[in-house]
This record gives sequence, structure tokens and C-alpha cells, in this order.
Amino acid sequence: MSELVMKITILVKCVQLDPRPQGAGGNEEFFRGNRVLGIEVTIPSLAARCIANLDHHGEHDTAETPSACEQALTKSLGNTGVIMATVRPDADSVTAMAVLARQLEGLSVDEDLIRAVGAFDRLGPAAGRPEDRVIAIARKAMDFKILLCDRVIWVADLIGGEDKSAEVATLVASHDADIAAARQASQISTRSSKGVMIASVTSTHRNATLLGYEAGQVVVAFNPTMAVDPKSPSAGTYEKFTVCRYDSHVRCDLPSALKELQALEVGWGGRGDIFGSPQGVSSTLVTAQVLEVVARHCYE
Repeated sequence: MSELVMKITILVKCVQLDPRPQGAGGNEEFFRGNRVLGIEVTIPSLAARCIANLDHHGEHDTAETPSACEQALTKSLGNTGVIMATVRPDADSVTAMAVLARQLEGLSVDEDLIRAVGAFDRLGPAAGRPEDRVIAIARKAMDFKILLCDRVIWVADLIGGEDKSAEVATLVASHDADIAAARQASQISTRSSKGVMIASVTSTHRNATLLGYEAGQVVVAFNPTMAVDPKSPSAGTYEKFTVCRYDSHVRCDLPSALKELQALEVGWGGRGDIFGSPQGVSSTLVTAQVLEVVARHCYE
């Protein structure tokens, strides 16, 4: 076992907090008697319990605010045990954990690569295709079949200069194949409201929103055949809307849009930067109605 792996295993624990009410018990176990460092903990009640929170989605932050992994370059965990916690493991949060893990051993990192991950997180697909290693990090970071700690170690090795070119190429090819399949299964149109670009995506592919972000800052995705139960095809399908914005810097008041949609149809719900139509039953609304509501809540 490498020294870095030992450090992560013994001194650091990497966990994912659950923002749902039913996750309160599990979260409490992480906080009880522990030092918890937040990495993009975007739920205020959870962030308040962290010793610090590397985030860039606050009220006064902008797309120029350094991302979590960029902030991690100047942050130290010290030499005592700590839990690194995030709400959503992605390229930025997992890379931030990897930077901090390497700092435990005084190991160097590729700062240019870290800043490339940070720029991709802050600006999104609209900024263009990132380099292959950034794509690979994003793919690995969100592979929930792999333990979070193992994802952090993989990224830590990559930003430390380990040659992972073969696996990077495989991850990039997998990403490109998924995007190609999403394009094949999707129809996309755009409209602008007060300078905010809204992408409307009709798709049956799981990457519909990612595809939408290439065209707009806000996405209204419609799946005409969402599975009622993915594990039981016989349960049938229903028509489902998902509305999301790339991050909190986008000039669209999604909470207000959600309230208006809830007044039009019972069952809409969600939080923060993403919400959707009722679960398990087809929405009675049409795409044009949802787009009009969202457009009304964009602002200059």
C-alpha cells in the first residue's frame, strides 16, 4: 500500500452527504465528534456544520470565483484526522479532495491541470471541449460503482503526474460514445430570455441535460418515455420534465419558476439548481408551457 493511500485511509475519510430529509441520520454519523471539511457543500444547514467549505456557489460568487479544486491549492488539512465531505461528487469536488490528499504527504500536483478542471467546472460545456484528462477526471469522479475514496486516489495519482494515458483514452472514448448516442436520441432547440440561453431537449437519453448545457445555461429536458421503475420494465413509462441551470450564477430564478409550475400542476418538486415534474405519472403540461414559465423568471 502506498504512503498516499495509507494517509487517505488513516487520516482522511471521503464521504458524500445526503441532502434529502431521509439522509439526516447518516449525515449525523459523519458530523458526530469529527472535523468535517466541506467540498462544495451547497446545503446551508450542512455547510454551517463544516469547519470550512470550499465552494464557489455563494450569493456573491461569480463564474470567476475560483472553484473548489482551485481553492484547495492554498488549503491544508493539517496532520489530524478529518472527513472531506461533498454533496455531489464531480470533477471539481473529487479533484479538490485529491489535491488535499496529496498535500498530506507534501506531494506536488499539476496546477495547470487542476486549473483546467476548475475552469471546466465554472464555465461548463459552453466553454468548449476540455482536454482529455479533464474529461477522464469528470468521467471517473461520477462513476458511482467505485468507492469515493478510490476515485479520489485515482485523480490524486493523475494530478501527481502518473501516466494513465491508456485509461484516459478509454474514458474519453466512452464519454464520446455516450454523447454521440445522446445526440442520436435527442432533439434540441434554443431560445433566449433577457440574455439567458435556454435549451429545450426532447430525449430518452440519460445525458440529455449534459447535451443541453452545450447549447444553453438553462435546460428544459423532456423525456417522453421515462421508466416508472428502471429495474422493472413491465412497470411502464411516463412523460417527465427536468428543469435545471448550470449553476447558481445563471440569471434564472428557478425557485420562483418551480413555485409557478407547482401552481399549474401538483407534484412538481426539487431544490436548488434542478427540479422536475411529478414522479411516476405523466405531466399534464407541454414543453411550450414549461419554457414560458422558465423564460419569465430569467433576469438581466
